[in-house]
Amino acid sequence: MKRIINIFIIILILAAIIVFGVIIYRYSQYQKNSEEAIEVVAQIEKEFEETSGTEQKIETEYKGYKVVGIIEIPKINIKYPILNKTNDDSMQYSITKFAGGEVNSIGNFVVAGHNYLDGSMFGKVKQLEIGDEIKLTDLYNNTITYEIFDIYSVDPNDTSILESVQENTREVTLITCTKGHVERLITKAREKVS
Repeated sequence: MKRIINIFIIILILAAIIVFGVIIYRYSQYQKNSEEAIEVVAQIEKEFEETSGTEQKIETEYKGYKVVGIIEIPKINIKYPILNKTNDDSMQYSITKFAGGEVNSIGNFVVAGHNYLDGSMFGKVKQLEIGDEIKLTDLYNNTITYEIFDIYSVDPNDTSILESVQENTREVTLITCTKGHVERLITKAREKVS
């Protein structure tokens, strides 16, 4: 009986080591992907400086996906490229376009990002409040500031979030998981008018 207990304890210890190793590996991957995405933003900004004064569009890719713009949220200190497609693969690398037209066009531009525990991607979005700012930069280096006007949670199948709240305006909607992936945290912002 004592031998069985010892074997069981050894199996539990090995399982704990494996789980711990997987967690450390995943965390390091999140950090690596976040750092690489931040480098892409730096490269785009460098190209903006080099083409300053021209109407030249920057064309760039990251991990096989086209970059359609840059999202910056000063309050939570994030700045990432926005990839053109939302799928399991692209969401591992950066913030992704979920729906809508071009960056900063009239209508609702919807982006999705993982809610990583380390605070990368949309991991700190829950700290945002009504009145906070979100900045979107298109690939012509035009930046528009949006002001958050609504924050709420929905069922993952709720598609009403894709609609504009107010017609003929520029809006941005952030989507990320909340409550253990059972709901989606929605953050809506509208173009800030001076």
